Amino acid sequence: MPQKPAELRGMRILVVEDNFLVSEMLRDFLSQCGAEVVGPAPRVDAALQLCEQEGLDGALLDINLAGQEGFPVATRLLERGVPFMFLSGYDDVEMIPCGLRHIPRLAKPFDCNEVAEMAARHFGRGAVRNVCD
Repeated sequence: MPQKPAELRGMRILVVEDNFLVSEMLRDFLSQCGAEVVGPAPRVDAALQLCEQEGLDGALLDINLAGQEGFPVATRLLERGVPFMFLSGYDDVEMIPCGLRHIPRLAKPFDCNEVAEMAARHFGRGAVRNVCD
């Protein structure tokens, strides 16, 4: 079994995802990589409450949360200075408000190793050398 990436160990990562299977897969994978998972939050209101927690190192945010756009969550994360990435099945960048188009995006379906690498890089812990299975 490969060594867990030190860059995720101890990080507090908020998961905002309405699909139960995807959110559980992310929770399990990030936990295996040493991260502390906050949530997952399946709805905008729950995600906004979790955004208020102290010590968030980053967040993974689905754009469509049970028919609601997750952009209010993105805006709150920006206000709090919490780096985040969009995970979305949507390919149209035009649907994302202008002020959020610079945010990194991973298309669904995604590879968990790619999520870990991007999270480590974007959430400020440098490049991942070894990632979890």
